[in-house]
Amino acid sequence: MIKPFILDGVAYNVHVLKLTRKFSVLDSDKTGRTQDGSMYRDVIGTFYNYSMTVAEKDGDAESFDAFWEAISTPVESHECVFPYGQDTLSQTMYITSGEQDIGQILSNSTRWGELSISFVAMEPKVVP
Repeated sequence: MIKPFILDGVAYNVHVLKLTRKFSVLDSDKTGRTQDGSMYRDVIGTFYNYSMTVAEKDGDAESFDAFWEAISTPVESHECVFPYGQDTLSQTMYITSGEQDIGQILSNSTRWGELSISFVAMEPKVVP
């Protein structure tokens, strides 16, 4: 079963073409080399960030447009659910950017191409 992508409680009818997850371990300012050259790390936690590419699904331009409006709205953050391992990861994220080329201009509508989006976690998952 394919795990969902959900933005602010809504599962948009868009086709996820590519989904990439990244992690970044955050150290405190106490991290550094000791006098003997050994590395000391004071780990705060891990950021789990995502980027994805989506496209219109099943000719549903209305859902695709609604998704564009939701992700491009100037808000501080979004509640996101992404696939993670064999389950999902729910976290508060902000959208850093999005990019989309026009696909085709028709006489009565516009067909948009693939949309690429970057998501960054608002806070790290803390080390237990």
